[in-house]
Amino acid sequence: MVVDNINNYMRENGIKQKTVAEKSGISKCALSATLTKNRKLTADEYEKICTALGKEPNFFMTTQQ
Repeated sequence: MVVDNINNYMRENGIKQKTVAEKSGISKCALSATLTKNRKLTADEYEKICTALGKEPNFFMTTQQ
């Protein structure tokens, strides 16, 4: 659910994976694998993604409408 919310937010706001990878310090490959659910999202990575997107960690914890 959290990964889906991140994906939806990025898509709706035209944010590219490359941008998030660069801002978060997560490799493009690792970020892509996480966002396509081919690897698990770690707490550390989640925090970095939230920071890169300028959102508080609880923002993606609830279903976005």
